[in-house]
Amino acid sequence: MREIEGLDVGDLRSIFDRIDFFAFFSPEELDALIGSHLHVVAYDVGEYLIKEGSADERSLFFLLSGGASVVKRGARFPLVSLHPGDFFGEVSFLTERVRTTNVIVHPPDRRDEGGGDEVPWRGVDQAATVVLRFAPELMADMEIGLRIKFKDLIIGHLSDRVDATHEQVVRLTGQDPMLTVDPELERELREWNRSLEERERTKDRLIAQLAEFLDELNRCLVME
Repeated sequence: MREIEGLDVGDLRSIFDRIDFFAFFSPEELDALIGSHLHVVAYDVGEYLIKEGSADERSLFFLLSGGASVVKRGARFPLVSLHPGDFFGEVSFLTERVRTTNVIVHPPDRRDEGGGDEVPWRGVDQAATVVLRFAPELMADMEIGLRIKFKDLIIGHLSDRVDATHEQVVRLTGQDPMLTVDPELERELREWNRSLEERERTKDRLIAQLAEFLDELNRCLVME
């Protein structure tokens, strides 16, 4: 692992332009994300970006080039293959939960090239995986409206992952786990005339619920 230094604001903004997640933010909001909590880091094949069971490292990662696999101890196969534009680590980043899977750099394939000569980290070994990494302290420094927007995008991503993982469980195991949202949480989600602080607390509860669903589904894919 090695941090890529010497990137200026223009370089970081060009990185944001490459990731769909950041298309929903205004230029001013993107500027608010640039600071001491943001790093561009290169990893070599076989290195861990995330270690299952870790409680100390809670960064949010956006994959810029190269590839990685999500692997859980006891699972018969990688749970997910990650490619440039994907992000991961969001649950621990937002909830302080212990990491529940490993994420390991795998050899790149054609989908993992990440933009050729236009990338601002030229000179890094092309076999490396390069990530944009946000430290969890970023959230405390955000204005609440931006923080809610950030969480809304992550909620959409988590919901898609729950749906995809549920389909995987049904297809591979024949199990069909019933996932039920807390009725009180459902009621709160329908109330739009609440304060920003109340809305954020509800979104935090929803993120925790979606994380529990993913944990339950992933356990179904682990060998007994």
